[in-house]
Amino acid sequence: MDADDMRDADWAILNVLREGRANAPLIAEEAGYSSQYVRERLGRLKQDDIVKPLGHGIYEINEDEVPESDHDE
Repeated sequence: MDADDMRDADWAILNVLREGRANAPLIAEEAGYSSQYVRERLGRLKQDDIVKPLGHGIYEINEDEVPESDHDE
């Protein structure tokens, strides 16, 4: 996935995960999206190795795979 394919929700998810490991409900709460939508986007991000599942619903960011973008804060 390149930066042009990333949605605003994807960047919001990554911003939450840059603060540390988290599960979908926590990410949803902090990013302002529904848990269902966050889970959907996490699945897509996982397919592209941008996030890594650690088990028990916990994810962390894989910074090496994050596309370059002006969305970075």
